[in-house]
Amino acid sequence: MYKGHYVIWILIIIATTFGIYGQSLAYFLENITNTNNAVYYLTAFTVSSILIYFVTPLIAYLMIKFEKMDDKFIPFYILIFGMLGIFVSLWSVFVCVMWWG
Repeated sequence: MYKGHYVIWILIIIATTFGIYGQSLAYFLENITNTNNAVYYLTAFTVSSILIYFVTPLIAYLMIKFEKMDDKFIPFYILIFGMLGIFVSLWSVFVCVMWWG
């Protein structure tokens, strides 16, 4: 496995963690900073998760274009980006909208 695959997988894991556990991470940061800004932390995690999901396919495309990765992984990564990215992003946006009321 090339270094490019590790970068893609790390970005997918970070985006998924921010999207699914954003609420817990927001509470954690609120407890550390002793503020009442958990909704802003959750919004930051949600936006970060969605942005990482948008940037990761671009990075994968550029790596394939500059021959850092093989072309045989394109369908697999499209499936991962599409299915996981859409479901996690919808979930995190739903949670964020519920928090904002």
